[in-house]
Amino acid sequence: MILLKSLESEFAGREEHNMDSSCKIAVIVVVYNKSCKESITCQALKALRHTKVSVLVYDNSVRDFGNASYCEKQEWIYFSQGENVGISKAYNVCVDHLKKYMLADYLCLFDDDTNISEEYFDTLNSAINGYDADIYVPFIFSAGRLLSPCKIKPNFSVSMFKDENEALSYNGRDITAINSGMAIKLNVFDNYCYDEHIFLDGVDHNFMRDMNIQKKIIKIFPYQCIHEFSGDSKPSMQSALTRFQIFARDNRYILRNSCISYFFIAGKRAVKLTILYHSMSFLRIFFRVSSFKEFRGEAYERKND
Repeated sequence: MILLKSLESEFAGREEHNMDSSCKIAVIVVVYNKSCKESITCQALKALRHTKVSVLVYDNSVRDFGNASYCEKQEWIYFSQGENVGISKAYNVCVDHLKKYMLADYLCLFDDDTNISEEYFDTLNSAINGYDADIYVPFIFSAGRLLSPCKIKPNFSVSMFKDENEALSYNGRDITAINSGMAIKLNVFDNYCYDEHIFLDGVDHNFMRDMNIQKKIIKIFPYQCIHEFSGDSKPSMQSALTRFQIFARDNRYILRNSCISYFFIAGKRAVKLTILYHSMSFLRIFFRVSSFKEFRGEAYERKND
C-alpha cells in the first residue's frame, strides 16, 4: 500500500527563507529498515528552522517502523509498499508525484544517513541563482575522503579527484556523483526515468552517464556533505551476501555489453569479500549471477530507450 499526502496545500502560500521565491524545492529521502527517528537525514531535515522545503519519504523497509505516523506528524509525504522496491522504483514514484502536481522546480535526493544543514540549501540556492544548470552536486566526504563527485571510466569504475579544487576546475563529460545531496531540475525527467532494472548499485552512475550523453549541464557547488557509508563498517555475513548479490546483479545489467568489465569489477569484489569473510559463498554467487543468460543483454529492454 502506498500512503501519500498531496503537496498542493503544503506549497500554497509558503514563504521561503533563503530560497528564491520562484524556486520550489522538494527533498526525496529513501529510508531502509530503520525508523525516521534513527535516520540522520530525517533528523537533520526536522531540525531545519529557517529553510522551508517539502519532504517526500519513500520507505523501503520490510517491516513497520512507525514511519507513516512520524511523517504525518512532520507533514511529510510518505510512500511505502511494505517491501524493498529498490532505489530506482522509489525515485520514479516520487518524481511522478511531483510531476503530476507540478509542485517543484528542483528535487534533492538523500539517503537516510546524510548529515545536512541549512547551509546546504543556502549554498544550493546561491548556485542555482548564479549558474544555470540541470544538475547540481555537492562534495561528499566519508572518513575524511572526497568520494563524490568523481570521474567514471568506460568500464564503469571510477577515478577520484585529488581534492575539491581539481573537481571544481574539471570540465569533462565523464563526471559522475552519488545520489545523496544531488539536486536535479524536475524538467530533466520530462523524457527520462530511472532504469528500474537497476535495484541499487550504480543507479547514480548510470543516471549521470545518461545525463552526460544527453549533454545536460552539471555544476558542482561548494558544500560538504558527511556521509556514513555502509562500507565503512563490516556487516554480518548474511548482510554481506545479500548486498553482494544485489551488487553483482546490478552490475551484470549495467555492464551487459561489456563482459570483461563486469568480470573485472564484480569478480574483484567477490575475491575481496571471500578473503574478508573466509567464505566461498561470494564466489558462488558471482559465478551463478554471471551464468544467467540475460547477461548477454538479449532479454533486457531499457525503460528509457
